[in-house]
Amino acid sequence: MKQLVTFTLLMITFLSVFAQEAIDEKEEIITIDTPKSIKDQFEFIYNKSNNYAEFKVVKKNWLTKLKLQTVDSIRSVASELNAAELKIKNQKADIFQLNNNLDAVKNELITVTEEKDVMPFLGMNLTKTSYSTIIWSIIGLLLVLLGFFIFKFKRSNVITKEAQHGLKELELEFEDHRRRSLEREQKVMRKLQDELNKKK
Repeated sequence: MKQLVTFTLLMITFLSVFAQEAIDEKEEIITIDTPKSIKDQFEFIYNKSNNYAEFKVVKKNWLTKLKLQTVDSIRSVASELNAAELKIKNQKADIFQLNNNLDAVKNELITVTEEKDVMPFLGMNLTKTSYSTIIWSIIGLLLVLLGFFIFKFKRSNVITKEAQHGLKELELEFEDHRRRSLEREQKVMRKLQDELNKKK
């Protein structure tokens, strides 16, 4: 009977301990193996650990799992950080390249604008304003010269016509004078002939 009671008590204690370990393992499986944040896992270990004086007694397998998950999390964060740094580096390189391209395009735009605003004239590069001023000055000077030559031509034409008219009048006078001189000469010759005839 004593043995039976002792055996029953031992069985109850054993079953109680076994049941407690099964419950603890079940909680451990649920909480440690299920995905949670590291903070939640620390809190779980802290809350479920046994107290001994000023210390906490923690199961080794919990610490091992926490360590592995922490290392994995740190690796994941480090990997993400490296990827982010690489992405930032690539973006900086892209930005640098884009800035260089933008500077090149700005320089080309300035060059094209300057070329568009510059006109070659007699071996010189002039701005459009200077070119326009020179061309209009030349056109104005040519118009003034044309006006001057037209004026001179008309004046010369008038003088020429007057001279031609005067020449015609002079020719008429000369013709008239020659005719009169011829008539006088003929008169004188007749008189001379008459006088010679009289003397004979």
